[in-house]
Amino acid sequence: MDRALSVAALLDPTHQVVPFHGRESELRALAQWRDSPAPLASLLLHAPAGAGKTRLLQHFRDEHWDDEEHGRLLLIDDADRLAWTDIFERLQDTLRHGPARTRVLLAARTTGWWWSSARQRIADFDHEVTDSELSPTLDDRTESFTLACQHFAKQLNVTAPDEPPPNIAKETVLDLHLAALTAVHGDPCDVNRTQLVRQLLTRDDGPKRGRLAEDYLAVATPDTPDPDLLARAAHRWPHLRPRLDEVIAATPEIVRDMARDSLRIAAEIGSFATVEHIARQVFRDERFATDSIPSTLTRRLIDRAQDTLERAEMYGMLSARCAVCGLREEAVEASKQEVGCYRELVEQDRENRPLLADSLGDLGMRLLAVHRTEEVLQVSEEAIRLWHEIAIDDPETTPQLASALEQISYRYHALGMPEASMDAISRATLMYQELAKLHPALFRVDFARVAATVARRYHAEGDNTNAADSMQLSIANWRILSREDPRYEPELARNLAAAGTMLVELRRAEAANETLKEAVEVFRRLAVVNPQTFQPELADALMRHSQALRDLCEDPDAKLTAQEAVMLWRETGDRKGLGTALLNVVRVAFDFDTALLAAQEAVEVYRELAAEDTVWHQADLAKALAVLTEQQLIGDQADKALTSAAEVFDIVRRLPSQLVDFFGAELAVAMQPMTSTLSEMEYHGHALESSELMLDIWRALKDKSPSGAGAYIGAVQQHACKLRGAERRVEARNTAHTAVVLWHLTGKDLDREAGYADALTIYARLCAETKHELQKALRLTHRAVKIMREVGEPVKLEFALETVEALSSS
Repeated sequence: MDRALSVAALLDPTHQVVPFHGRESELRALAQWRDSPAPLASLLLHAPAGAGKTRLLQHFRDEHWDDEEHGRLLLIDDADRLAWTDIFERLQDTLRHGPARTRVLLAARTTGWWWSSARQRIADFDHEVTDSELSPTLDDRTESFTLACQHFAKQLNVTAPDEPPPNIAKETVLDLHLAALTAVHGDPCDVNRTQLVRQLLTRDDGPKRGRLAEDYLAVATPDTPDPDLLARAAHRWPHLRPRLDEVIAATPEIVRDMARDSLRIAAEIGSFATVEHIARQVFRDERFATDSIPSTLTRRLIDRAQDTLERAEMYGMLSARCAVCGLREEAVEASKQEVGCYRELVEQDRENRPLLADSLGDLGMRLLAVHRTEEVLQVSEEAIRLWHEIAIDDPETTPQLASALEQISYRYHALGMPEASMDAISRATLMYQELAKLHPALFRVDFARVAATVARRYHAEGDNTNAADSMQLSIANWRILSREDPRYEPELARNLAAAGTMLVELRRAEAANETLKEAVEVFRRLAVVNPQTFQPELADALMRHSQALRDLCEDPDAKLTAQEAVMLWRETGDRKGLGTALLNVVRVAFDFDTALLAAQEAVEVYRELAAEDTVWHQADLAKALAVLTEQQLIGDQADKALTSAAEVFDIVRRLPSQLVDFFGAELAVAMQPMTSTLSEMEYHGHALESSELMLDIWRALKDKSPSGAGAYIGAVQQHACKLRGAERRVEARNTAHTAVVLWHLTGKDLDREAGYADALTIYARLCAETKHELQKALRLTHRAVKIMREVGEPVKLEFALETVEALSSS
């Protein structure tokens, strides 16, 4: 081979002139990670440049991985050079196409906050996430040096030297190979890394790229160095750091075009002047909004704070920036530092108590994101106590107390504490009501908004009368506001739409129709003036109105109204809205051909969206497929229906727990009609599979929302019915008994619970059919009949009476 072959080509890991060798302990560790029981796992290997990360990853994939045996392996090299969106896209691909068992192997030069951010976000995909530092050198240096000499000599057609390796300071595998190539060329192996690089570069007139380009900068320092290469070189060659500072100071605008990893390095090792130059560019650049770089810059700038107040404000900013880029634990720590600063300021002057109370509220939000429930309650309640003290001393701070009560009610609600949440929001509403009487121009908006929130809470608790009253009160105040100031008309329309939807759910179809008709009229007027803003909201109001019309004796206008919404969504170009509108057509059309075509188009729309963004649209695709399955079953397209159902099941199984938390309730509700239809048409195996998946979803959600526990019990009851349909009656009876026990554990007044009475009836009917404890079953059914009569459930009462008859004749 030509002796002029470039040094870069000989040392390029992709050419593998020197065969892979060594790393036995690392390969054993990787094999253990590969074979761990976790279905999804990610591992970061990190080491300085030249340690052999890329070759180790490739060798592990080529020699130690079998797709059929081990599942899917995704390699992400130079992960620290990628934006989170790029890593996110690759992880989405594992959801879209990957098998249940997946491994993601990342390699990077650095860790720090970029990795902490990625680690916490990758964990959201249900991955077991770990990292491991790779030794820069191999265990047997002598063998590695000799092997490298032999292979370089063969490539250059010369005799391999026979000499021991030099002891190079801060050596990496690549440094040792540089020394071997130097020895093959017949030059003395200098232990000084600078001289070693210089010697080889004098023999290489090829292009400088990769690691060697960084080393070239270290020893040649050209007048106009590439800032990215300079930053990476400065990370390993500390004497280049002043040069990096000079380049950025001379031309700060180069920051806009620097790679993310080099910007991270500059933000961490640069002078304060460099940090300030980078901050001026990065803080204004939306490309870095979800990156860790703004957080790193803020953390360093805190050291320049002039006093405690400025330090507190900067910790607050750091906390917010950390939260945005996925640094949730770091956001908590920054928020705690902010609270600590404000505590100091309160000790100096009690007038600073509002600042402390606000920071405690922010800390509660950060703690909620990392599921530290007890601490959330502690800091939120401390904030409320503090606002009470402040309001007693200064009644003008009552609005802040009301706001704090409103915020803590949302925290209680998120933590599954409905009573505490209702108490807090009710107190906030009363305060805003009094404030609105005294200062309507300032607080009527707050009162109208919070009254609507209270209405939704009453509705969730089943208190329909108070729900309707609170919503009407909210609407009345929005009417006054819109008359006094037309700028409030959009809020009036939005609240009319929300009120109409609630009235539909409360089965007050006439009132819902009138309310939604008014919402549509207001949105039509607004859409003429500003179609870009209000046409989507008009389309949404039309969908809601179509649902109200459907409940009014199958009004034929429901279909036309729903189709108008589809037309408007097409005009806006919003495919997500279009998909929702198409599924709404299926629900309200009462026309099989129209419904089937709408369901098919909805699936295609969501399939396209899921291909672009799996995380946000995979659950939507599953919902659309569930609707299509039901329509195909109704239309006697059994083969197509079972294929669609299988795709639903596959998607649901692959959903990470974070997405189940976010989308699970809607998904389970969407699967219910499909499941019932599968059971009714005697596809019992598929019905049970669907029911089990729904049960898993509700089990995951039962402790995470006020309605979760009730929905889970309902799913258990429904699963018992599906088991009964499949003739698995003993198993069905045991499942129904579990539902009864779960009702007893709720602590509710069961004599007012129709769901409990239904559970008793289902269990008793299964006892009758399996000849099990018939007298006990009869007593339970009599109790169910009594409850049904008191709460007014005629359909379920009839079923209970039939069960009494069946038991009496057994």
